[in-house]
Amino acid sequence: MYWKAFLFLPLGFAPLLAAQEPYRFETRVDMVSVPVAVTDNEGNFVKGLTAADFKLYEDGKEQEISLFARGLEESWVGMAPAMKEELSGKQVMGMILDASGSMEDQMDLVQSAALKFLDNIPRTEHLLLLDFDENMRLSEYSSDDQRQIAERVYEVEAEGWTALYDAVATVLDRIHYDDGRKTLVVFSDGVDSRSTLSMAECFDVVKASAVTIHSIQFGGGVGRNAVRDFEQGRFLREIASLSGGSYAVATSLEHLDEFYDQILDELFSQYTLGYVSTHTKTDGRYRKIKVEVTREGVEVRAREGYTGPLVEAKGGGW
Repeated sequence: MYWKAFLFLPLGFAPLLAAQEPYRFETRVDMVSVPVAVTDNEGNFVKGLTAADFKLYEDGKEQEISLFARGLEESWVGMAPAMKEELSGKQVMGMILDASGSMEDQMDLVQSAALKFLDNIPRTEHLLLLDFDENMRLSEYSSDDQRQIAERVYEVEAEGWTALYDAVATVLDRIHYDDGRKTLVVFSDGVDSRSTLSMAECFDVVKASAVTIHSIQFGGGVGRNAVRDFEQGRFLREIASLSGGSYAVATSLEHLDEFYDQILDELFSQYTLGYVSTHTKTDGRYRKIKVEVTREGVEVRAREGYTGPLVEAKGGGW
């Protein structure tokens, strides 16, 4: 079955964009879930770890790991197609396509790159696709056949100003309460010229979210200003880092194929650690998370923290 909901969101439409106070998602559970990717010195995902191999800290204080789940032992790349379909169908996937005027020369590559990513996901029960300039156009899909999604991607045209920060915050707000592991892929040059949110405010939204973000920067290459490209990629690098995701520069479709395989391999190779925080205050403050593995020669990547629960005190105080 295929369904599609298409929403045109004028700038400032989403409630969080108009908020004067830092945006916080409502906390509904006590368990904090932390997806963790562990790689060796060659970038291969490390399999077979147990809960005893991990140490987890919140604001410097060690937490008891009360939930532990391992990812698949088999690599995504070599997995049977039927297994890929079953696993990918259970994920919540989001895609953001920058369709502003600064992307005009890159739009053919962006469209091809987005479709390449969809090709790597045999089945998508819940996919959100948002393209934006100063306005946002959001579509939601549930489909075994992605032909309609491809048509939607090909309809995207580059023009107008850029509300990148608003676009990221809007998708995170939309999928926050969806069930399943959530992944967002952002295709952009990293430039913002028209958002309601500031970069720092968008970072706050990313910190409050449990979505893993993978960002791809377009627009670099031979003859470009390397310093300028690096600065423009700052936002894309930071949202990936804050969420425990990854960042890449789009140099070719072949390079992106490798990056997509890495994203999906990581998605299904991740460990999941769960804990009930020893921090009992409901002050809505940001809490830093650090995950360590008691094994030498490995690199650990996980989201850097989360926003704790906020309960308004009686009488209007905090």
